[in-house]
Amino acid sequence: MKRVTFPRCLARGAVKIIKIKDIAERAGVSAATVSRVLSPEGSARVSPETSRKVFEASANLGYEPNNLPAKMRFNRSKVIGIVVSDIENPFFTTLIRACESEAHEHGYRLIVVNTDEDENKELIALKSLASERVAGVILASIGASSSLGLVSLSNVGIPVVTVDNSLPDWDVDSVVTNNRAASRAATEHLLGLGHRRIAMITGPSRGSSIHERTEGFLSALREAGIGKDEFIIAEGDLREESGYLLTKGLLTRPDRPTALFTVNNLTTMGVLRAVRELEVEVPDQLSIIAFDDIPLALVLEPPQSVIAQPLREIGAYAVRQLVSRLADPDAPCALTVFDSTLTLRGSTGAVSDSFAATWGE
Repeated sequence: MKRVTFPRCLARGAVKIIKIKDIAERAGVSAATVSRVLSPEGSARVSPETSRKVFEASANLGYEPNNLPAKMRFNRSKVIGIVVSDIENPFFTTLIRACESEAHEHGYRLIVVNTDEDENKELIALKSLASERVAGVILASIGASSSLGLVSLSNVGIPVVTVDNSLPDWDVDSVVTNNRAASRAATEHLLGLGHRRIAMITGPSRGSSIHERTEGFLSALREAGIGKDEFIIAEGDLREESGYLLTKGLLTRPDRPTALFTVNNLTTMGVLRAVRELEVEVPDQLSIIAFDDIPLALVLEPPQSVIAQPLREIGAYAVRQLVSRLADPDAPCALTVFDSTLTLRGSTGAVSDSFAATWGE
């Protein structure tokens, strides 16, 4: 584990007294529309574009509702919010479990918010946590709306620790893994087995992790002298169905790859479904290596080679970092990088000469 501390440029501001009519004027909508958007019960009745205008205006003006006097829903000193993008993803369920256990050790309760990969939901979640005055937020969901939500939290002095992605332009602590180095090591393993026609199924670079994994893959290929016409980058949405459809396309093209590198666990599950359906033999006809361990990886035939992240340690450390930040708000922000483990099992093997010879047919 490596920990780097450094100052950040974003200062936490004071709460401003902004009225609904001020937001309406800035957004160019009615006061009633603003009220509906800012109300969790009514926001679903307003179009996403209008909601975004209102949220942007409220964030720019520094508006933060305070729900505590009316509801007293949470004791700020004892509640931590964690925001995840897909609660059904085993990556996040493991992370949540680790955070909950560590939070309990420090006398905090954990509330979980699932954004379901929806940027509007993420923004509403972050603004709601700001209005409820939680003690701090662990953010494991990074979308285009994250900056607006972070402004809301910053305006009321709520600290944030990001997990899985770093945000170098924001006044937050981050806990990540060595994505670039791990991805590079996995790619070098495939190259060492003789593979040159390698495909990577990646996803949108909303945060740093996917971008770094893709960069690690590309850097290994460049150093090995692999030309742009030899490797394949296929971008999906990080979901199982996307991995399934992209794999079917890759394995039915004339220049199909002999090795496949998947960028996350759900994509891998889709890949394995497509491989089974197409009756492709692993690793004789296709080697597969995956970022993130997956459930039942050891009982697959052959067992799946993976880059395993220490999720339990990451989750526990994120909570400890947040508790430390609450105790010392003025300490330098920290980027903490955990090492991932390249775990080689039976799903990767030397390239088959007979299969490689079919390129371009």
